[in-house]
Amino acid sequence: MAKKSKYNKLSNDLKNEIRILYVQGFDDETGNRKTYTLEELALKFKVAKSTLYRNAQQDDWKTQREQFQQEYLINLDKQRQKDLTEESHKFDTNSINLAKALLTTVGQNLAKNNHELNEGKKGFIPSQLHALANAALSAQRLAKLALGEVTHNVEINGNLQNSAFREAMELLDTVADKRREGNDQPVH
Repeated sequence: MAKKSKYNKLSNDLKNEIRILYVQGFDDETGNRKTYTLEELALKFKVAKSTLYRNAQQDDWKTQREQFQQEYLINLDKQRQKDLTEESHKFDTNSINLAKALLTTVGQNLAKNNHELNEGKKGFIPSQLHALANAALSAQRLAKLALGEVTHNVEINGNLQNSAFREAMELLDTVADKRREGNDQPVH
């Protein structure tokens, strides 16, 4: 009577299945790459450890595993880079569209103001015009950044324009104060 072995025979198909799990591992439920040890695989497939270790050493599974891991990481890095590039492109496109919408809104408000002025109605007060100018400048800066252009020149020009705008508003306030006083003398 033949004694029944507690181990499965290591057929070529089973050997290949175990080699793939050892070399490549598997993705767990969280998407992380996991690998087995030879001992874990021997227990999982009920194969003699010594037989499995001998076959792994003869076929150099350890080197295959290292090569697979290196290629896997390189491919993972390439995929991440591709995903980030696509995400960056979407973000830039959305930023440009937002800048266009903001400039359109500024333009519509200025057109509405001009229309009201032409009808003899009161137009925007200086602070409202200043806010629209800042919104237009912000939209321009946003679009330039999304397009990869330098914005520090815009900032310098914007600061100069803001300073000139403030001076002009102060001068207009002075003129308005003199008119309220009823003084018809020229304001210099």
